[in-house]
Amino acid sequence: MKNILVAIDGSRFSDMAMDKAKELADIYGSTVTILYVDDSRQHILNRTSEIDEQYAEMFDMLSRDILESGKQRLAGLGDRLIVKKLEGNVANTIIDYANENDFDLVIIGPRGKGKVERFLLGSVTIKVTAYVNKPVLIVR
Repeated sequence: MKNILVAIDGSRFSDMAMDKAKELADIYGSTVTILYVDDSRQHILNRTSEIDEQYAEMFDMLSRDILESGKQRLAGLGDRLIVKKLEGNVANTIIDYANENDFDLVIIGPRGKGKVERFLLGSVTIKVTAYVNKPVLIVR
């Protein structure tokens, strides 16, 4: 197993997914790519207003913080860590990136956080497992 993709979103589940990726990378000498998909542009329709600019800045800061946290969490991998940020629909972007690149495994966490959702997989996770043509590991 040479290349592992981990989709992250800043949740505790993505932290658990990164921990599992680190564990596997240490065993197999794998390269780990952490991928954060920024979908904020879908929520900001008119970027010309001052409020929209403030939202855009807030989302940019959030994505930088999430990626920086991921880099720190996996710093022990050294040059075997790749950090990637893409924009678009979260599920579709993860699927396209995973399928278009040479990954041996995709690791993702479940997205549900509420009492009922705790027993269900999130829509992103369901879509990724259905459409990625590589093995997918869901970490809980």
